[in-house]
Amino acid sequence: MKTLIALITTLVFFISVPAIAEDHGHDKAGHAHESIDNSKEDGRGKEKSDAHVGHDDQKEEGGGAIKLTPAQIKQAGIESEMVKIRPEVRAINAPGSVDFDAYKLADITTLVDGAIHARHVRLGDDVKKGQKLVTLTSSALAQSEADYLRAEAEHRKTKLDLQRIETLAKEKIVSQARLQQATSLHQAAHANLAAARAALSSYGLSSKKIGALMRSGQYGQLTLYAPSSGTIVADEFRLGQHIAAGTRLMQIVDESTVWVEVKLSLSQMDGITKGRSAVVSTKDNSKHYRAKVINVYHQLDKTTRTVGVRLEVQNPEDALHPGMFVSAEIETGSGEESLLLPEGAIQRQGSELIVFVEEEPGLFERREVRVGKANMGFVPVLEGLKEGESVVVKGAFVLASELAKSGFEAHNH
Repeated sequence: MKTLIALITTLVFFISVPAIAEDHGHDKAGHAHESIDNSKEDGRGKEKSDAHVGHDDQKEEGGGAIKLTPAQIKQAGIESEMVKIRPEVRAINAPGSVDFDAYKLADITTLVDGAIHARHVRLGDDVKKGQKLVTLTSSALAQSEADYLRAEAEHRKTKLDLQRIETLAKEKIVSQARLQQATSLHQAAHANLAAARAALSSYGLSSKKIGALMRSGQYGQLTLYAPSSGTIVADEFRLGQHIAAGTRLMQIVDESTVWVEVKLSLSQMDGITKGRSAVVSTKDNSKHYRAKVINVYHQLDKTTRTVGVRLEVQNPEDALHPGMFVSAEIETGSGEESLLLPEGAIQRQGSELIVFVEEEPGLFERREVRVGKANMGFVPVLEGLKEGESVVVKGAFVLASELAKSGFEAHNH
C-alpha cells in the first residue's frame, strides 16, 4: 500500500513539472518583454536627449563664429582688411634659381703681403659692420709705419724751424733767403708726411690708427674689419699662412635680399619690364616671397635662345640660399576686375574653402566661398563675399584651427 502511494505521488509530481516550467518561462518572457519595452522607452529618451545636445552644440558652434579679445587678436597676429574689386593681375610662371645679391656681397682682401696672425670669426658667423675679422702681421707694413713716423718727426722739426726763422726774419735778424730755405724744407717734409700717410691708408689703416701709431708701440699688425653686416659665407685661410696682397680671405653677404635668375623665351617677354612685381615660391609651394624685376638682360643666351630676367627677392626668414630651385610668377599686365583676396585669407576645411569675416570688432564668422585661380598671391572670390566686407587676411589659419578644436564639422553641399 505504501509502495502504491509513493508511486502515485511521484507520477503526480512529474505531470506538474512542465506546467510549472511553462509558467516560469511565461513569467520570464513577460519580464523580458517588459524589460525590452522599458529599454525602448529609455532609448527613445536617450536618443531624444542626445539629439537635443547635438542641436544645442550645433547652434552654439555650427555657425562658425569665434569671439576674441583685442589681446588674443594681437597675440595671434590676426589682421583684417576690406575686400575690394580690383583688376586681376596677368602673370607667367617660370622656373628660376637663387643667387646672392651681388650688391650686398663683400670680399675681404688684404692690400699688403703678410701672414695670418689671428682669426676673430668663423665660417657661418653673423657679423656686424665694423666687427673684427682677421689680424695679419706684415714686414712691409712695419717698414711703411717706420717711414711714416720718420716723416712725422721731420715734419715737426721743419715746422718749428720755420716758425723760429719767421720770427727772426720779422726782426731783420736773418735774410729772406734763409726764410725761403726753411719754408722749402718744411714743404718737402709736409709732402713726405702726406705720402707716408697715403701709403698706410692704401694698406687699410684708418686715420685713427695712423694717428695712434706713436702711442701704440705695435708695428706691422693689420686688423681687417667687416665693411657691412652679414654672414661669413667663405673663409679661405689658415693661421700662419702667408698671404699675398690682393688675396681674398673671406666673403660676407647680407641675405636679407637675394636674386633669382629666370630664363624666358621671346614669346614670354611681352609685358616683362624692369619694376614689374613678382612672387617667388619654393618647390613644394609652401612658402611665397615678394619680388620685383630689377634687370632684363639685353642679350639672348646663345645656346638656349632665352632672355635672362633677374628678380630681387625679399628674404626676411633667411630661407632662400644660392643654388636653390624655385618657381617665379611674374606680372605681365592687368586683366578683368574681380573681388580679390590674398591667398592666405583662404582656408580649406574638409572639402570646403572658407574665409573669416569680421562681423564686428573681435567677432569672426566662418564663411564658405567659391574662388577662381590664384595669381600673384591673390585669389578671385566668385561667391560668398561682397565688396566692403572686412575679411581676415593674416592669421586665418589660427582661426581655422580654433574652429576645428571647437568641434565644428564642415558639411558638403
